[in-house]
Amino acid sequence: MTAKTIYGKLSALRPQGREVPKPKTGKRAAPVSVLLTEAGIHLLLGAVLAGAVLFGESAPFGVAFAAAAGSGLYGASALVGVCFGAMAALDFAAGLRYSAAAILTFAVHFAFCDWKVLRRPWAMPLTAAALSAFTGLIVRNPAGWRGTDGLYFVLETVLTGLAAWAFRGALAPMYRQKGDRPSPAARRVGPLALLCACLAAAAPLSLFGIPMLGAAAVGGCALYLRAPERVLIWLGVRPEQGASADPRAQRVVRQKLEQTSGAFRTLYDSLRSAFRPPDNDNDVSAVFDRAAGRQCRGCALRDRCWKNDYNTTFNALNDATPAMVERGRAEPADFPRHFADRCVQFPAFVAAVNEELTALFYRRQYNARIRESRAAVCRQYAQLSDLLGDAAAELSRELTPDPAGERRLRQRLTELHLDVRSCVYRDGRGLVRVEAEGPDCPALARPSRLKDLSAALGVPLRVELEGEDALSLLQQEPLMAVAGVAARKKTGETVSGDAGTYFKRHDGKLYLLLCDGMGSGPDANRESTLAVRLMEQLLQAGVEAKRALATLSSALALRGEETGGFTTVDLLQLDLFTGEGELFKLGAAPTYIKKGGDVQRLSGKSLPAGLAEGEPEAMDHFSLRLSPGDCVLMVSDGVCPGPEDGWLRERLGRFDGTSPKDLARELVTRDLKDATDDRTALVVRMDRRA
Repeated sequence: MTAKTIYGKLSALRPQGREVPKPKTGKRAAPVSVLLTEAGIHLLLGAVLAGAVLFGESAPFGVAFAAAAGSGLYGASALVGVCFGAMAALDFAAGLRYSAAAILTFAVHFAFCDWKVLRRPWAMPLTAAALSAFTGLIVRNPAGWRGTDGLYFVLETVLTGLAAWAFRGALAPMYRQKGDRPSPAARRVGPLALLCACLAAAAPLSLFGIPMLGAAAVGGCALYLRAPERVLIWLGVRPEQGASADPRAQRVVRQKLEQTSGAFRTLYDSLRSAFRPPDNDNDVSAVFDRAAGRQCRGCALRDRCWKNDYNTTFNALNDATPAMVERGRAEPADFPRHFADRCVQFPAFVAAVNEELTALFYRRQYNARIRESRAAVCRQYAQLSDLLGDAAAELSRELTPDPAGERRLRQRLTELHLDVRSCVYRDGRGLVRVEAEGPDCPALARPSRLKDLSAALGVPLRVELEGEDALSLLQQEPLMAVAGVAARKKTGETVSGDAGTYFKRHDGKLYLLLCDGMGSGPDANRESTLAVRLMEQLLQAGVEAKRALATLSSALALRGEETGGFTTVDLLQLDLFTGEGELFKLGAAPTYIKKGGDVQRLSGKSLPAGLAEGEPEAMDHFSLRLSPGDCVLMVSDGVCPGPEDGWLRERLGRFDGTSPKDLARELVTRDLKDATDDRTALVVRMDRRA
């Protein structure tokens, strides 16, 4: 074993329960008093359990406890306690046997602690059972076997493995490493198994002689294991509540994002000022100059036409220009008769003019595309700068701790006998957020427990994220939406060119999105599906709706240079805490809002995404506020293709809110014989959450 390997093994002798992290991780190291207290508990438990005798001469609990404690600081403390207890409470041969089994168990874990197989819940219990049996065979073989010795030996071996598995669950409050977690069953059985083992060790003790050492160990250890926070508070030490974000690290990240955002903004400004239209001759007069340079250079009448009669030639070409440009091609009749009769190469001159005119149109088209592409690139840099700036601002909006709510929540968790560490915060809008960690977190996700916690904090809660030993709760929104969607493809097509979705973000904002690709069929479906997927990803990432639409429009404009397509976009954003909403449109069909018995139509004039400029000002924007009972209807242009929408408004006005899906189905199936376009309807009714 090399020096490097030995150093790595020795580094394993560290606290396994609360690992001391590096300073730059932002986590706080456990207090020394806590480490010494827990190490002392392991030593005391090891000494007490090593003296628990079963079946007359078997003492399996000391070896099992050494296997459960591992190879770190706690494991070394447990090993010392087991060896001391075994040699003090048992006869010399038995004490030597169980001390050897405990030492071998500790050595196996110490030497091979980096093996993944030893991190399995069953690995160390099997190891302890095997080593206990091995040492038992060595000790018992010379003495011989009596009638029931074999049965007791098998029971001792099995009990050693089971006790090691259960003890690991009992020690779970002091072991919080993610890679080495006991199973939920071990956590439930472990404290009871440890209590029974300690009682077995304390049974021979009386009130005189040794003053109830085992009973004291039982009470103290059980108190610490089941209520560690109260014991530490009594000791004057506040237990750590998990890792908290380092404000300095947040500040550094925020500054980096702000600097990067400023760099992209500077790049945007420099590119916008540097981009100039290409220096190409786009003047129509250049058409005649280029044609004359090709045809008149070697003509015998060159000096007469372009020197002596220059004004006559100039006027003749000016007279031909309007008709030629409007038509896109020059005809012999566009030129005056006297010019055509005098020009000895007139047919060739007209052909040269047409070639140069076509080249002029191509140059104009090329210049326009260059300007649009450069403008789109500039807008993308500007939008990237804005997104980075928003991310930096989000980091600066830290959650505010809620001490009063945290105190009430901890009191309630104590009353429910749940082993959970929790923190309560409020965000920038004053909404409650709860972060919980501990083995009993899955129990908090039950509806009955959520009601208990909601009553303790005074606000309804819902589960945001749920892990094995962690849980995030957010304040529940007072409003909810009931949505119904129906779609029907154009007659003769295999797929619909419309695409839509609706989803709720973690901050309580509801989004309804409907896109209609140009035309119908697979190509239109591909474009609309791409727009929906991109918009959903941007919105789910927290991007502001206006910026997400601007980014989508710029991206589709660049994509449209090759595909030539575009997509209409209808986006509704609703805050389920306040009922306030915003409606954005890019070339989409009208949206209808029903409040009471009145129906309001919201229509825009903007171009679809891919044709409109990627600027927030290029899209239609409406602000609205919805209350319980209000309805929103979003449709593609195939539902109501003409300007007359009285029937649709009348049907929405009669809608009683019972089934949004039935209304959407009714709208898309009306007059199927006239289904000349794809049809999609999305109906949403606002309700108050029970």
